[in-house]
Amino acid sequence: MPDRFDRYNDGTGNLPRLRVQQSLWGMTKLPMNAPEEWSVEEKLRRCKEAGFEAVECWISDENEKQLVPALGAAGLRLVMGHRPFSLDDVRSVVDRAVRLKSDYVFMQPASAFHSLEEIVALVREGRRYANDHGVTMFVETHRNNFTENLPQTLALIERVPDIRFTADLSHFIVVGEFYGWPEERVPERLAPVLERTSHIHGRIGNGEQVQVDVGDGSGQTPQFFVEMWSIALRHWLKEAGPGDVFPFTSELGPPRYAITL
Repeated sequence: MPDRFDRYNDGTGNLPRLRVQQSLWGMTKLPMNAPEEWSVEEKLRRCKEAGFEAVECWISDENEKQLVPALGAAGLRLVMGHRPFSLDDVRSVVDRAVRLKSDYVFMQPASAFHSLEEIVALVREGRRYANDHGVTMFVETHRNNFTENLPQTLALIERVPDIRFTADLSHFIVVGEFYGWPEERVPERLAPVLERTSHIHGRIGNGEQVQVDVGDGSGQTPQFFVEMWSIALRHWLKEAGPGDVFPFTSELGPPRYAITL
């Protein structure tokens, strides 16, 4: 059982490292515009061949019997996500994560309309239950959850200062309509989140759309995200020890996230 839960540790004595992984949801409707979608097995095989080490899945009673053997056959690690509205929701996912040996779990906390008190209790008690069962749990920054905007997330940090995040910064950028201009002071305003980030979802938005085409990556918009991600990684690395792993997830969503017209 891990002795610390502010980051994912693979149990080895290896140097701290970056791990690139994929989102199963991000492979919905692939290949695009083809008469037939790839099977789960085909998607996972291609993930492995492309060099991804793990796949993020939302596991249910309905899909567990197909997904888990397919991940094992492809030689991929499992990461579990969920959206809890109650402590019972968290307990159910943590129990499944223990049984399926998920590397860690991330949560999208309830909704933007829940009170701060409700979310503080959900995060504190949910993480306590997870940690007591040997599971690391992060809180994702995401639209339509309590963490959809920066002011609410900063209020949560104030109440739960040892919180750790799955940072999908594209949601903050589109909700706050940030463009990466210096006068917006985004690195400064995001600092409390970036200092507590242990997992990144690598979607890029531009303040008007949550997911945009980044071309070759050299433009202002993608480089603005690279700057934010780099800050988060530097903070994480300061206290990283043997076996610590920083997961970076390619999570490009299908239509309607992907603009196809």
